[in-house]
Amino acid sequence: MKKAVTLGEALLRLTPPGRNRLIGSNMFEVIYGGSEVNVAVALSQFGIDTSLITRLPDHDLGDAFIYKLREFGVDTSHIARGGERIGLYFLEAGYSVRPSKVIYDRKHSAMAEAKIEEFDLDAIFAGRDLFHVSGITLGISEQAFQLARTFMRRAKEKGLKVSFDFNYRSKLWSVEAAREKFEQILEYVDIAFAGHLDFTNILGIKPDKPLEERDILDYYRDLYSKVQKMYNFEWIVSSIRNVESASKNQYQGIIWNGEQLYQSKSYTIDIIDRVGTGDAFTAGFLYAYLTNKDDEYKVQFAAASAALKHTIPGDMLVATAAQVENLFQSGSFQVQR
Repeated sequence: MKKAVTLGEALLRLTPPGRNRLIGSNMFEVIYGGSEVNVAVALSQFGIDTSLITRLPDHDLGDAFIYKLREFGVDTSHIARGGERIGLYFLEAGYSVRPSKVIYDRKHSAMAEAKIEEFDLDAIFAGRDLFHVSGITLGISEQAFQLARTFMRRAKEKGLKVSFDFNYRSKLWSVEAAREKFEQILEYVDIAFAGHLDFTNILGIKPDKPLEERDILDYYRDLYSKVQKMYNFEWIVSSIRNVESASKNQYQGIIWNGEQLYQSKSYTIDIIDRVGTGDAFTAGFLYAYLTNKDDEYKVQFAAASAALKHTIPGDMLVATAAQVENLFQSGSFQVQR
């Protein structure tokens, strides 16, 4: 079995119940998550031996997070303990014409202040095949960026495939700051998860004609071939989302293998919880990649993973590989008896 390792911040999400507003709410639901946490949890449920690398305070909240990860079979043996606080974010879930709203409270978190000396990289990478991290981790602090860059470089040196999700968050940093950091790590990346705006707005790579003036697949072929010439990614993996409202989206996946573009079936989704859907998409592709599935399966499994996550409350996808496979292969919505 192929083995994966992810690096990222473990977050607690505080959400008013029942899609209530932040203003006026007198209680919050506590939900465990974080981008790379979500990827690790999904991969573990899909049957991939997955280890999460993070830093958690050495108190009851840190213990509770580790217990939650172990419930899903994630290896927690290399998690560092230290610092005083877990990163938080507050989510006001949108509905219909009202968009969702996020407020971060993660400065000086345990992970933001992590040091490379707290991690045994030889032990962490021993026997692993793939390393995954996202742009969110690069953006939470300078220390976290240096940590992630060192992990990516060492993973590459040890022969692991390196997976990177751009995951740009405007509330964490500016486009200019993200570009400056990304340019320092993209040489290590084999599998890039990014939307077309990540390439055009952050990296400044422009196709010959804008999207509005051409067929969508021709646009992506043109753009991705230009990206590949500059960065030599083995894979570029993207999702296409058309937002009808905060509670109804059209969703589809596409992948570029350097020569050919593949697209998934399109899903019309009534959304229960949009958070973590991109992470489910990432985990879906990585699962199919690590289990040597063909390219058509890769894109279909990734998109189905994300589509299914939209229907599940919380940050994490709670589903087996068989359940995801059933969605895109049968498409049946009948009661399973």
